[in-house]
Amino acid sequence: MKKLFTFLTLLLVLANTFYAGDRMVLIERFTSWTCGPCASNNPTMEAFINGLDADKIVGIAYHMNWPAPGNDGYYLYNPIDNNARRTFYSINAIPQAQMDGLINIQSPYTNGNLTSYFNSRTSIMSPITVILTDSTYGDTIKVKARIYCEVYMSNPNVLVHFSIQERHNHFSSPPGTNGETDFYDVMRRMNNNGTGQNVQLFPGQTVILEKTFYKDPIWNQTEVMPIVFIQQAQEILNAGKKTNNFTLIPNSPYKSVIQGQSQSATYQMEIPVTSAGYNSQVTLTAEVDPPNAGITVSFPNGNTVSTFPAAFNVQVNSSAAVPTGAYRIIVTGTNTNNKVHKTSVSYLVGKNFVTVVTNKPSLQFKVDGNNYNSFAFFNWDVGAEHTLSAVTPQVIGSTRYLFQNWSDGGDTSHQINVSSTVSNYIVNYKTQYKLISQVTPSGIPVTVIGGNQFFDSASTVSFSVTPLSLVYNGMNYYFQRWNGTGNGSYSGTNPSPTITSMNNVVVEAAVYDTIPPIGIQNLNNGVPVVYQLHQNFPNPFNPVTKIKFDLPEQSSVNIRVYDIIGNEVARVYNGELTAGFYEVDWNASDFASGVYFYRIDAGDFSSVKRMVLVK
Repeated sequence: MKKLFTFLTLLLVLANTFYAGDRMVLIERFTSWTCGPCASNNPTMEAFINGLDADKIVGIAYHMNWPAPGNDGYYLYNPIDNNARRTFYSINAIPQAQMDGLINIQSPYTNGNLTSYFNSRTSIMSPITVILTDSTYGDTIKVKARIYCEVYMSNPNVLVHFSIQERHNHFSSPPGTNGETDFYDVMRRMNNNGTGQNVQLFPGQTVILEKTFYKDPIWNQTEVMPIVFIQQAQEILNAGKKTNNFTLIPNSPYKSVIQGQSQSATYQMEIPVTSAGYNSQVTLTAEVDPPNAGITVSFPNGNTVSTFPAAFNVQVNSSAAVPTGAYRIIVTGTNTNNKVHKTSVSYLVGKNFVTVVTNKPSLQFKVDGNNYNSFAFFNWDVGAEHTLSAVTPQVIGSTRYLFQNWSDGGDTSHQINVSSTVSNYIVNYKTQYKLISQVTPSGIPVTVIGGNQFFDSASTVSFSVTPLSLVYNGMNYYFQRWNGTGNGSYSGTNPSPTITSMNNVVVEAAVYDTIPPIGIQNLNNGVPVVYQLHQNFPNPFNPVTKIKFDLPEQSSVNIRVYDIIGNEVARVYNGELTAGFYEVDWNASDFASGVYFYRIDAGDFSSVKRMVLVK
């Protein structure tokens, strides 16, 4: 049942993807030098890989810490990346392998099964071509991957994985408990802790990625080999390593022509140079899939290429009798070293590919009344009408997206007529962030003007609070300060501040207290050298006294009054102040005669002094 499910999954993937080029099959195996069955199965796998064209297959070995925990040195060297790939495939027993991410290979490994699986994958062309080069600079290795997307895929989102591995390590005696002395394709490092890098691939687009890895001196330097592979969901779309093979890359992934007329289209292809293996003459052939007698293919400038880099043209002609449909033109190149590479382009008769995308991931739109997220691909008849509709507004958390425009200038909802020219439609949404407002303590009846609203990204936002003082539940409350969180937020005593660039969600809390924000003043323009709390004056006093303090730098200041047994009885001031010499009044009209203590907390500074109220 497991194998049936695997191949059904494979068929479902293929049904939604237009494959175009030759592929390099990837085998990811899970093993350990403490695993007895691994020792008997690994030679079969290695013999299989070595027996094939090195330009058609590549392997990676991930080492596990079981069945004997903690004893496999390759696992201990890099547990994060090894575990990331094990977790991705839910591997719970070894030996075990994954071919192109889709075909699970259980032990015992047999050459017959491996060959059958391999042939099933190489018979399917890939939508992308991967060319990999590397350079070593001292103790680092720079890996460069050129990823060319040849045709439309049902989903353009992929993960690009870079891996550095040792092709072969030999030990004079077994390092583990299973007797193995030879280890192949040992993974040493991967990018992003084994999770890969998110990339979007669109037809005719080339993506160039570079990664730099540290070359650990403990590695077998002569066996270091970088590889790259592209994974979409579960399937490995293609893999790449340094090879002596050549690569065919089409610069025009598809052409659309009118049905019912004699038509022609010209495609340009290239053979780039990355290694000495390209120096062999390449002979070109072509075929049509599905075959149709009304479609012919030719090479106007000849079907041999001898100098590199090279570009050549492919001419496709069709008669008026060719029915509407999508046809593949498969071009095969064979050099004198018996290296072969295939690619394909689409020849659309009376049809065209149409893509609809959003300018921001995860946003919705509608096509003919049906909902789609981020991206949709269609193969429509030329002349047909379809309806494109933006979905607006869309709220995700505290961020809102509003329709801005369609790339074709159409209304929020509008009809399009499918033509034979390139048809890509982008729905653009603008971003708005929410200014979330709060009041502390909660429940007091104040209003934040401008709060709990959405604002355009990067806009200037002003907000304020009213009233600044009120009576609630028999107590007098006074605005003290704003406490803001989020990049660009405001914290301070200004009741009507401004955020100069609203570039994220911002939370602003208006803080009220029973302390009247009056009676405090900066005595002069000087700046003290140290923090200091002075003795109140007059002392004794009745009923008002002045408390002076010095701030050498901007500080959050809190001044409280305590009775003789240490109970807090009043808050004189709580707020942010700039550096300076200050004086604040305390009115003790509502307090009984006695000894009191006043305390200041400013930054890391604290001080307490004694005062006497005499009535």
